[in-house]
Amino acid sequence: MPTPATAMHALPARGEPLPIAGDRAKASRADTDGIATDGIATDGIATDGIATDGIAAGHRILFLDHEDASRAHVHRELEAMGHKVAWIGMASEERAGVAFRPDLVVINPDVSNLNRHAFITMLDDEDYSGALTIMKPSVHFPAALALAEQSGIGPVDHMDGPYDADAITKRLVAIPKHTHDSDMYDQRFLSWLIQQGRLLPNLTHEFHVKRDLRDDRVAGYETLTRLRNRPSLNPEHIFAPSTILSLEVAATLLAVEAAAALLSALDLDGRAVPVAVNCSAAVLTDPDFIVALPILLRRHRVAAGMLSIELTEISYPGLDDRLLENMRELGRIGVPISLDDFGKGATNFDRISELPISEVKIDRKIFQKCRNGEFPVSLLREIVDYCRSRTIGTVIEGIETDADLILARSLGADWGQGFYWGKPVPAQTILSRHGA
Repeated sequence: MPTPATAMHALPARGEPLPIAGDRAKASRADTDGIATDGIATDGIATDGIATDGIAAGHRILFLDHEDASRAHVHRELEAMGHKVAWIGMASEERAGVAFRPDLVVINPDVSNLNRHAFITMLDDEDYSGALTIMKPSVHFPAALALAEQSGIGPVDHMDGPYDADAITKRLVAIPKHTHDSDMYDQRFLSWLIQQGRLLPNLTHEFHVKRDLRDDRVAGYETLTRLRNRPSLNPEHIFAPSTILSLEVAATLLAVEAAAALLSALDLDGRAVPVAVNCSAAVLTDPDFIVALPILLRRHRVAAGMLSIELTEISYPGLDDRLLENMRELGRIGVPISLDDFGKGATNFDRISELPISEVKIDRKIFQKCRNGEFPVSLLREIVDYCRSRTIGTVIEGIETDADLILARSLGADWGQGFYWGKPVPAQTILSRHGA
């Protein structure tokens, strides 16, 4: 782990972009902990696939604090108000915090002495122009306040803990909100987490229910990868197309482990239903992933057909022979393949017939455009009928209202997914809902 001094010297100059990831073909392999070790100092996340119009509507708030349920709840409340919230709690995550470019930093001086001193010094070196709030009562509060005041950072104040969302929002009234390219600074935040080997340890998982449109029963769950430091960050943004492939493979295998654990718990509870894991085409063509996946399934005693792969839509012309062969191999060992986000990219009906898939998930934006009259509803019905003629199941994504549910059922699709049945939740929430 770098010392505070080396960490500060490694930071780019203010305004200088962070290094981005290299070509996947040049990506290093992961070590036994699943974190890429070769070239990690120069490879990060590119901005490929990230919207460039993500100007932040609210403030950007960074917390240097302990992690617990009450603090996480406050962070979610602030996000719901339109603010961007990030959290760091390790000495090796400070550079990510600076790269986040917050308008307000809230520091708990008791997190760690090293963390506190290094981070305040970094803010000073980076000419931080936002506000700094230090929590009290705290053993280290006087030292932290003195260091902040000596550093030239301003304004600096203090706040009694524990804090709530109301206490934070009252402070924001007097704090200037800088114009931010929100997506760019989120990418820089991610880039530093990768370079410090802190991305994988900060990944967590939630699960989104899939319902049978005929009888509304629970038909399965989709595993969604979340970043603990930035819980509202779109999962698609965590792994851009030029992210180090070995890192993405390791993260996908972590999602498989989480899905397998949920499968086991549901089976013990007498509520066994399939669980899906998202997987990019790049990961599915990786030989390490294809070797590791069946090993994990055997280790967790996952029954055939109970864990499926949702392949993110293929947007490039021509199918890789290796991808097709790996898809067929997974089918042979009892791992069904779903085509996720159909209609989002370049996939057409002909592509469906070429792929060894058992399910097509119609992208929520296509469904919503048909619902709003931008596209004819007959388009959705044609997709559903085409899939049914090939014994391929269909899922309508983006069901949020009673009207959405009525429309989805009228199309004859098999399953539905969306906020109508609730947002993604941790496994423990699902397991506590007996009879759901």
